[in-house]
Amino acid sequence: MVVFEDGNYETGYWLTAESYPERVCYEVEEGSELALKIVALYPFYTMDIVDGVLVDVTEREKTQEEIDAENAPPPKTEEQLRIEQLESDNASLLLAVADLYEQVILLQGGGA
Repeated sequence: MVVFEDGNYETGYWLTAESYPERVCYEVEEGSELALKIVALYPFYTMDIVDGVLVDVTEREKTQEEIDAENAPPPKTEEQLRIEQLESDNASLLLAVADLYEQVILLQGGGA
């Protein structure tokens, strides 16, 4: 397992810190107590690093931003957005037709 500086991780017995030379990462033995703890707590942990070695992770509380993201409605699909646009366009057209209808009635001497 390789754990990146930002707390993300990748698993695979073949992965080493050299697999990602452009990123700071820490090697953790697959199946070890620390590896299991990382998987169980992810992403709500802070890393305890001593002399450049990841020795433990500590559970942390969710931030308000993370709580808000969990409670946010899912993003709308393209179809949902298109339906909303068409409904809005339809409402605008109906109002325009109603205005024209009133003007025709007034021109024909009806109404007031």
